Amino acid sequence: MNDGKGDQAPQDVESSFAEQLDFLCTHDPRGPFSNPTVVRMLEEQGFPGLSDTYMWKLRTGRADNPTKRHMEALADFFAVPRDYWSSRATEKVVNDMIMQLNGFKGSGAAPEQLHRQLASFTERMSQGVMPEVLIGQLETLARLKEAGVSADTVKRLQDARVTGLAMRAAGLSDEGLNAAAAMIEQVRRLEGLPSEPIPPPVSSAGGI
Repeated sequence: MNDGKGDQAPQDVESSFAEQLDFLCTHDPRGPFSNPTVVRMLEEQGFPGLSDTYMWKLRTGRADNPTKRHMEALADFFAVPRDYWSSRATEKVVNDMIMQLNGFKGSGAAPEQLHRQLASFTERMSQGVMPEVLIGQLETLARLKEAGVSADTVKRLQDARVTGLAMRAAGLSDEGLNAAAAMIEQVRRLEGLPSEPIPPPVSSAGGI
């Protein structure tokens, strides 16, 4: 099991489709996947089907002519942007995200929850969020995990009074508080906890 550090996919040269597909099969947070497993799951989820043999050929480079329909189905199945196959920049940042997400397995994050988080990141990228922002969030979450921040601690931090006290004590700006609230929500997701509304900042009028 990788720890999300120093186990990055090689990106010095442009990857072939086979290398990209093999990376996703091997490092998908729900995986690793065998070829028949991918084929079966594609069918179960209503994606265009592949035969076991064709999947094997694609993954080993013996076939390098996937149809657009199959490329889109595979991208959607792995929850990566559809330009993952054609954009080296997208491939690199998504691979970094996947490795970072896999690093949370050691602290008990559920594989399906990590996959949903990757899908959420992909959607946010499609909405114009810079990948560097998402990578930064994951790196901060990793540091919180290393510091021993538990799900119970995160839940307590969502109490509006505690958040307000922490804001005053640390002198956080509204922007900083918003960033902290977003980070707490990300931790909750990685812990498999339900999403909850973040309370608004407590007004500082009148003091404590």
